[in-house]
Amino acid sequence: MISMRGVYGARDARNDGSVKRPRAIAIVAIAVLAGCGLQDPYPIPEGQASAAFIPAALGEPVTEVVMFIEPRPGPRIVLLSAEAIGPLDGASVEFYSSPAIVDGEDLVVGEELEELSGTIIEADPRASADLADTVGIVAEVTASEPGRYVITAVRLTYRYGGDERQGEGVDVVLTVCADDPAPTDCE
Repeated sequence: MISMRGVYGARDARNDGSVKRPRAIAIVAIAVLAGCGLQDPYPIPEGQASAAFIPAALGEPVTEVVMFIEPRPGPRIVLLSAEAIGPLDGASVEFYSSPAIVDGEDLVVGEELEELSGTIIEADPRASADLADTVGIVAEVTASEPGRYVITAVRLTYRYGGDERQGEGVDVVLTVCADDPAPTDCE
């Protein structure tokens, strides 16, 4: 048996010569939790989100890119579904994927909408390190009642490397202010 008295001090030693190990267990638990916290959240965005405020008339769909996924070399991502998180009672939300489109010298995401489920995202190994493979997750919010509707995060379900995963994140917090007629602003 290895003595832990030098590490924990004599007060931790029991009368039978064994040593209490609550600190050791706590240190291991902290190390494991810290390791879990350092995991790469890819493809879910992290960091500070920007904001979009859009006035709308009741029944008028509002679309906005709320998440950007920039593929990395490696396993492909297959999008399965998305769910809006936020105060949305009184509005419906549909999600679409939107590939990046080169428009002259600009890269545009959000113009072309495709069904989200089944979208495949993978880096083109022949492409240079630009954003041409970026895919946007577009939210379409349609209010049926007057109110303020906010998408604070998106719960994305996807396959990555064959495993089904789920994560929450957002690049753009979307606020839709709806009324009939449409409000002039949304602050």
